Amino acid sequence: MSDLQSLLTTSQLRFLKTAARNGSYHVLLGAGASHGAHNPHGEVPMAKALVKALAEEYPDVPINVAEDTLSRAYQRSVLGSSTEAVWRFLKKVFGDVQHAEWFTDLISLPWKRVWTLNVDDAAEQAYGSSPLARYREARTISWDEQFSETGALEIIHLHGHIIGSKPRKLIFSLSEYQAAAQGHVVWDQVLASTIGSHPLVVVGARLLDDPDVERLLTRNRPSAAAPSIVVDPRISAENEWELNKYGFVVYKGTAEEFTKDWFTQVGLDSDSLLELAQSEQLSIPQVHELQTNHPGPRPKSHRYLDGDEPLWCDVIDNLVAPLSWMQEVSKGIREWAASESHKPRIHLIYGSRLTGVSSGLLWIAKEVRSAGVRSFVFDRSSRFDVQRLVDKFSGHGPSVLFIDGAADFADDIDELLGEAGLEGTAEIYVVAAELPSRNLQLEARLEGAYEKSVAPSVPTQLQRRDAEALVAKREKLGRLGKLEELDRKGRVGHFKGRDVFSAMMELEYGTGFRKRMEQEIIALDAEWKKSLILLLSIASRGRNSVSLLECAKALNVSSDTIVRAARRSMAPFVEVQGDVLVARQRDVLMGPIVTSLGNGGALASLRECIQNLSPLVNQDSLRARNRAAMFVRYAMTQKLLTSIFPNDDVEKFYDDLLPQFGGWNARYWEQRAIHAKHQNDWSRAESFAERAVNLLDDAFTRTTCGTILINKADFFARQNDNRWQEFHQRGKKHFEVAFAADRANRVTAFAYLESAMSLAESATECNVPEWSSPIAELLHEWKPIYGGLRLVLGNDLALDSVRRAEKLSRRWENLSQKGLPTEN
Repeated sequence: MSDLQSLLTTSQLRFLKTAARNGSYHVLLGAGASHGAHNPHGEVPMAKALVKALAEEYPDVPINVAEDTLSRAYQRSVLGSSTEAVWRFLKKVFGDVQHAEWFTDLISLPWKRVWTLNVDDAAEQAYGSSPLARYREARTISWDEQFSETGALEIIHLHGHIIGSKPRKLIFSLSEYQAAAQGHVVWDQVLASTIGSHPLVVVGARLLDDPDVERLLTRNRPSAAAPSIVVDPRISAENEWELNKYGFVVYKGTAEEFTKDWFTQVGLDSDSLLELAQSEQLSIPQVHELQTNHPGPRPKSHRYLDGDEPLWCDVIDNLVAPLSWMQEVSKGIREWAASESHKPRIHLIYGSRLTGVSSGLLWIAKEVRSAGVRSFVFDRSSRFDVQRLVDKFSGHGPSVLFIDGAADFADDIDELLGEAGLEGTAEIYVVAAELPSRNLQLEARLEGAYEKSVAPSVPTQLQRRDAEALVAKREKLGRLGKLEELDRKGRVGHFKGRDVFSAMMELEYGTGFRKRMEQEIIALDAEWKKSLILLLSIASRGRNSVSLLECAKALNVSSDTIVRAARRSMAPFVEVQGDVLVARQRDVLMGPIVTSLGNGGALASLRECIQNLSPLVNQDSLRARNRAAMFVRYAMTQKLLTSIFPNDDVEKFYDDLLPQFGGWNARYWEQRAIHAKHQNDWSRAESFAERAVNLLDDAFTRTTCGTILINKADFFARQNDNRWQEFHQRGKKHFEVAFAADRANRVTAFAYLESAMSLAESATECNVPEWSSPIAELLHEWKPIYGGLRLVLGNDLALDSVRRAEKLSRRWENLSQKGLPTEN
């Protein structure tokens, strides 16, 4: 019998223990994993026994028990009866399966996902009897279901299952194998990426004999630091040799022996396993505690001072300079923690890209951690379970949750703080950072009665005090580069009045850095590598994260190929941080990469990436706010596309995406409508906006449609065309529905107030006497909506939304002073 200690190196064992305890391992179960399981009718049959059972169930079907394979016997049974009838028979055979105690132990380990080639419910039954099920729910998924991630333990049945009352498609016959392979099933593709990027344990499956798995295996070799292991007590020497060549470690022991060995090597017992289950890393996998004694692994090539995305270990190593805004936020949290009342509250931080917001949040986390305040970070991989997070924080003293890019999750934040207030024992302080341009999307959802505060926006240009802090940090680290020859005043002058990122990048790279990077891009030996840089640059610009899964899917390149390239030829451009890929220079190389891909080539490359990602994007993944869905939503926005590709045919880009998104995605039609509006193509803009409403009738689609109709009215008013009144009335009706659906939606309120005010100004400029009355009516209707918004906003001039509202008020006063009738 094998044992892990003799099979693995010291380094492999260390990586295994870390990955096993933090929930990074996947497990794949084959038929052998169900050996010895029972249901109410007896032992669960293996392949040959199932052939015999099918022959007995369908005596009129010619099944040769001695010679026929299971796939042949199954296919004939379906021909002799029906797919539904055979499914119901198999449900009797494979339903309510109970397994040995070791199997429950195996399933109870902190797996990232459970993959199974079996149709039975053994994994579900075993997990349901485990104490871990109280802290992390299981989610059963069949091979043909749509992709989405929720943070639950996903049990994916690659050949279908018999769970529930509704017959499902199973994969037993050769024709079904072929149909599934040709159909490019999304979960097969996710497994392919998993094999290449995550550590995997295979139990009871002969990888080289299963047509599904062998196809995936040969194209995706393990590349994770933790070893991938195949458990097989009877493997042939030839198959062991082949699996070793693919990068797997072969454990020659039974699944029960392996499970016991795994518990020993990882250092687990029932108590420690339960403790792991209760930790947020398993029960709420999107939220991670930042601990100063566990800085996390530092990728070998990671260079924070050279422009790489910040990691927690960078802050632990004191590489981040404390800027004044960071110190102010830290001071506020400390005062909250030291006060008698720790009522839930949120602090909003608005900062433009490349101003050091991400680094600043980590620095603040370390500072408040030193004051005894627990710090957590939300990774934005999917929505978190609000109640579980409240339970996790309850009774443990003050805790701070940092969210970088918070607008997409504002409703969950609002619910979290509201529930924490009701709980009474959950002391939560949320620090939410966002781009200034997205302030309304964030603030509109924060409706609760908890305390809110906002700091002035993070300065885009460094003031002297912060410039001195950066110089002091660089001096201490000996990383002044070209500033070494200057005196202190000259060093400070280099940073003063500039953004953090460009000033830091220029120190050692010098003015020739960009030129050298352009030459490196030209020298890349594959187009997919350039497309990867483009994809990651766009993700960085939108504060989106993309994993190896999304990159492999988008580029149609295996994940292990991407990892190998990132560690070699693409090391200057790409960094692997766990299962996430980031652009080393953020989006600094956007221009050179667009140029390198040629005229129209970059936009075509992005379109192909989005098309390839479309199987991961659906209503469920959008609701869960999964990474692929959020990236695609951002990458299709009109504002982004026209800024990056000002001379390309964006309309054709949208046309090409019609087959994947036109039939269901309302946001796709919204962006098409906005693009048509900017081209003054009003008929198409109106049609596209109405299509969005038909697909998804909510406050946002109604707001877009209402805005476009009032903008169209504005266009007609400037042409002295009286039809503006008709389109204003139609647009106003859409806004009325939007307000009824979501009265507190500030995005809707501002959209109406600004578009209607522009219309009123345009109509007034025309000085048409008969328009005086409808303009006055418009202004009368405008004022109470504005008043309602101001009531919600308050008078905090630090809020951009309040300053924006003040400007609207002044525009209303200016129109009123022109002699038009106004309200008394």
